[in-house]
Amino acid sequence: MPILFLIVGILLIIVGINDKMSEFVALLKEDFKPSDGSPSFIVWILAIFVAGAIGYIKDLKPVANAFLVLIILGMLLSNKGFVPKFTAALKQG
Repeated sequence: MPILFLIVGILLIIVGINDKMSEFVALLKEDFKPSDGSPSFIVWILAIFVAGAIGYIKDLKPVANAFLVLIILGMLLSNKGFVPKFTAALKQG
């Protein structure tokens, strides 16, 4: 948990130094309430949480692992694909 706070703190310092806070907030808004009707980030977090909670039951651990794999595949393949968006972001930046 301290590592997470350290990463978030460093991210906020970098955003503040580069004076990009409004762009950062706009990106966060789009993640939590997308304008194009795609599933929000909260849906993916909830799905991972539920699958992880099911994994704590010993007999259902293989089922939870299978669901986690499906969730990760869904995240990578949904919304026009992860790879094309990633390469477009690399070309843009």
